[in-house]
Amino acid sequence: MKYIFDFDDVLFNNTAQFKKHMFSTLAEAGVEEHEARAYYLEVREKEFSLKNFINILFDRNGINKSEINEVYKKIMTECSKFVNTSLIDKVKKIGKENCYIITNGEQEFNSDKIKYSSIGDLFKEIYIVPGSKKEIVEKICAQNKNEKVIFIDDKQKFIEDIDLAKCPNLKTVLFPLESF
Repeated sequence: MKYIFDFDDVLFNNTAQFKKHMFSTLAEAGVEEHEARAYYLEVREKEFSLKNFINILFDRNGINKSEINEVYKKIMTECSKFVNTSLIDKVKKIGKENCYIITNGEQEFNSDKIKYSSIGDLFKEIYIVPGSKKEIVEKICAQNKNEKVIFIDDKQKFIEDIDLAKCPNLKTVLFPLESF
């Protein structure tokens, strides 16, 4: 059996923990939390780049831009504290050869979140896509057509996007509403 995991809010506690840390770190750097949250709501649906986000907020607040990389690193180095440890324990039992990550978003930021979370080595392949996950899910199903493939995501839109006729071996799980 193969497992495909979304990263944010499945393997990684993005909304409940990481964003809180991100906003508090920005506040320490001189950006008021309400301002950072308001701007985040404006840009979150696009390909979110944390470096660009910090750059714009620093520019708006007259903060020295030479500190962007330092603040970025301060935010990112805490990523290992935000992994979903109970799910990571399951991934370890399932085994690297049976686990994939498909996450949606901007390449550099998502690569760094995975790197700093220290879980990347637990997965056979990691895909970061700017839009639909459909093509990669279908590819993994086709490559493993004699095995059941479980796709776990917290967003219904990514699950509904999959053409189940092309993936007869696929079972989808909306996380955390269903158990697998």
